[in-house]
Amino acid sequence: MDIKIVQNLCDILDGHLERYQALVDYVAQEKKYLLEQDLEGLFTSSRMKEELAMEIQTNINVLIDSINETALMVGLPLDPQPLLADLVRHVPKPFDNRINDGSIKLERLKNIILRENEANRHFVEEAIRMVNESISILTGANQLKGDGYNKDGSKGEKKLSLPVKLSKAV
Repeated sequence: MDIKIVQNLCDILDGHLERYQALVDYVAQEKKYLLEQDLEGLFTSSRMKEELAMEIQTNINVLIDSINETALMVGLPLDPQPLLADLVRHVPKPFDNRINDGSIKLERLKNIILRENEANRHFVEEAIRMVNESISILTGANQLKGDGYNKDGSKGEKKLSLPVKLSKAV
């Protein structure tokens, strides 16, 4: 067994975990910027998140290649794609623990990112909804005109009236 191949996999996995941890940090920072309404910080954080996501995507291919190389070395088939958990049972100590711990930490970090991104998305959607409602109230855009009845007494529909122009007093 070529220990260098397993060591290389562990090193690649460590780099992958560092990128995911950095992404977790940026998502948390993004939440802080959202709460503080710091648009400049938010844009910077978003740019960094995008760069990290691209690095992670590139690193995934490198990680898969290393997993495949290690799998071939230990006699595992490549179809279906071997998982890190599959390799744990076939690599020597201490690499088995390192790969297992890395696999568990990777899943945990992915879940944190998904959960926090979803929370941030809901926060942004709620803020946009509140802004839209505030604008509608200020402009009177959502006012219903009419009483809901036609001149002949039959049930009609109320229509939204849009203001002709916004008063400067607002």
